[in-house]
Amino acid sequence: MRITTSLIAAIVFVASAAQAETFASVGGLDTNTSARLQTSIAQARARDATAFDAVRGIVAHADALDHKRRGRFFPMTAVLRGTLRGRANAELALLEPLISPERFTLPTSDSARIALRAGLIEAAGDAKDPAAAPVFRSIVASGTEFYEVRAAVEALGKIGLDADVAMLARLATTSSAKQDAVVTGLGMCRRVGAARALEAVVAQKPTGMNAVHVVRSLGAMGSAWGLALPNAAPALEAPAIRDTAARAALAMFVQTAEPDVRDAAASALLEIDAPSTPGAIDAIKSTAPADLAAALDALKTRIAHNPTRTRS
Repeated sequence: MRITTSLIAAIVFVASAAQAETFASVGGLDTNTSARLQTSIAQARARDATAFDAVRGIVAHADALDHKRRGRFFPMTAVLRGTLRGRANAELALLEPLISPERFTLPTSDSARIALRAGLIEAAGDAKDPAAAPVFRSIVASGTEFYEVRAAVEALGKIGLDADVAMLARLATTSSAKQDAVVTGLGMCRRVGAARALEAVVAQKPTGMNAVHVVRSLGAMGSAWGLALPNAAPALEAPAIRDTAARAALAMFVQTAEPDVRDAAASALLEIDAPSTPGAIDAIKSTAPADLAAALDALKTRIAHNPTRTRS
């Protein structure tokens, strides 16, 4: 069989289309939402294409950047954030490769694709724009890759709409293939419903890295520094978020015998730095076995000399 130039072109086109279709899990976007986003992207690019050109350049060089990685993935989120900081239309430029990947030369290596996809989602989520929420919802619903789902959960959590918080809380507390990714990303959702969901996950007595992911999310969510940022959380919810996160992290510290999990729980408690924690430790210690009481004493000492605490 003689392979013609036209046949080769057709094969390349089909392969490229298949690659594009699987780049991001946005197949659940409804027609109207997709059309609205496409219109917004086209209008924004017509006004100022600077951000779009910057994103296109990063996407085109994702494989080359991946070759420079020192760990499992290249820090694509940091590159995207740094390149687009202060540029108009940055969020729409970041969304375009997710919803229209066929327009781009996508990376070929799995590690580059994962890092790029998660980076685009994470950086786009920084804008906290409800108009982008349907994209993130579609990824949470349809995605199966850990980092893609985690990034979309973080993005939705930052927006913090009531219905999305309830949906993410439900996924976080329900056993499934994506539960750990949801739990890991939920730390960026500073809402009481999300904090209570993580507390419920602690009550399920997770172990190993699943347990570490829970307490790291609790530390991020209840962080004293993070909650002090402007508009980090609804003002009336912030104290409850911090208290709930601290209570859950301490519960994990008490219920686990795994050194790595206990150390992660202690680190989360230092980050949260809730005023109620020393008293809670004393209450638990009064009836604790000797080995746990000793661990609680050491934890209380660490909290008293908390290196993360900001002093005026």
